[in-house]
Amino acid sequence: MSVAHLILAALLPAGLGGSQGLTPEEPPPGSEDFARAVGSSLQSEGRWVFSGASHIDLWFHGMAMVDPVGPGPLPLYDPSYPTRIRALKERTGVPATPLDQRAGYFRDAFNRDPAFEVLHFLPLYFGEATRTEVFAALERLAVTGDGIPSDVPTRARFGAAAIGAVLSSPGQRALLGEFVSVLSADWEGFFSDYRREGLPARNEIQAEAQSIWDQEFGPLIGPLLQELNLAGGTVFLSPAIGIEGRIFSGVPQNQQDNILVVSAPTVGDDARAVIFSMLREVSFPLVRQALASALEAGQGRGDAEGLAARAAIQTGSLILQELLPGQVPAYQTFFLSRAGRTGVPAEALSGAFQNAYPLEEKSMETLRETIRDTITNGGEV
Repeated sequence: MSVAHLILAALLPAGLGGSQGLTPEEPPPGSEDFARAVGSSLQSEGRWVFSGASHIDLWFHGMAMVDPVGPGPLPLYDPSYPTRIRALKERTGVPATPLDQRAGYFRDAFNRDPAFEVLHFLPLYFGEATRTEVFAALERLAVTGDGIPSDVPTRARFGAAAIGAVLSSPGQRALLGEFVSVLSADWEGFFSDYRREGLPARNEIQAEAQSIWDQEFGPLIGPLLQELNLAGGTVFLSPAIGIEGRIFSGVPQNQQDNILVVSAPTVGDDARAVIFSMLREVSFPLVRQALASALEAGQGRGDAEGLAARAAIQTGSLILQELLPGQVPAYQTFFLSRAGRTGVPAEALSGAFQNAYPLEEKSMETLRETIRDTITNGGEV
């Protein structure tokens, strides 16, 4: 989702991004964080790595339970996620946690202050930090009435500075601290066990997505992503995320520190769904360039975001038409299913896709030309 980057860019002090260059501490071999550190070494070679992280899953779990829709034109989370979680707790006899009991309180409080929209993207600003490091930094920030605390874990410093620059008042930080405390309780009372039970299936899907990307998609789409300054990074799979993923491109001078979060497919789903979701997220730079005037001419924030959301889905399809045309039907079928359209016959697929995600023909043609220029001429975005 493009809004993630725009919110931070608009609110952060100039020069703050430089703190993302801090050298991370080495995690212990065998841990999930060690696996992500290995992924970081692969990113330096210009590779996208598919992974998972407990702090990302926990944070987006909490936000989905509080407000699955969010401020944008499309739900920021899987709309069915809260119902599934509540049903699972009921079925397994897990008592209500503080998150369940106070979800309405946090939803109302967050919606009253637009600054809290940053919480929908918070984990992206913590790079390779662990869950313990992230929550320690947020707890410290919550009790720091002014400025940015210096005594936070090294790998969490950029994130603490980023969030502290947006949530700068004592009241905002106190509310953040309340939410962090509730999430910590949910981790202990429910989420850690829930996540651990689902990891084997998740790891299998991640490995399959990695193989598909490395062998089929990456070799052909990689050069285009390099032109977009998205040569490598980490794609995190997270169960609470729906059609609206998250993207944060980090320091502009670094092509390898990009972070994406997309939906984690359920058991039995085609792992290509991960790649298709990824393509939508990395399409936003092309959309912003090709449709800049149309986005600026929107009647309001909702109009611009709705146009960008549809255009990013269309752009992913157009990229595949140029580079991997055999994957277009599967891509369109996937996003039609996200719009509630299933069982569409092959001969009606293209028309149904255009109806579900409509764009004016002039915009479609501008997107095609921008993609082709970027592919063939090394056009800058």
